[in-house]
Amino acid sequence: MDVPLSPAGVRLAGRRAIVTGGARGIGAAIAARLASEGASVAVLDVLEEPGRAQAERIGGTFHRVDLADESDTRLRVGEAIEALGGIDILVNNAGILRLGLAND
Repeated sequence: MDVPLSPAGVRLAGRRAIVTGGARGIGAAIAARLASEGASVAVLDVLEEPGRAQAERIGGTFHRVDLADESDTRLRVGEAIEALGGIDILVNNAGILRLGLAND
């Protein structure tokens, strides 16, 4: 089922969003959709080049973060919240893929 788009920049106007894992794939698509709906978006990712490119494409900000490092995460998320002036939406999309047997 297709969800109809609201007029550009209306539905989320004034909202501030953080998208982890926002440099590519599903996270990039989510960040782009939020921005198209009017939200200010901070893209957080460990992948610096694609993260910066995605943030530039959507008019957002980029913050390089290693979410496996708690102190780095606290620092960078804090910087993103400060850059946005607050936070209304969090999309915790970042993840890792580990291939192996279930008993490993």
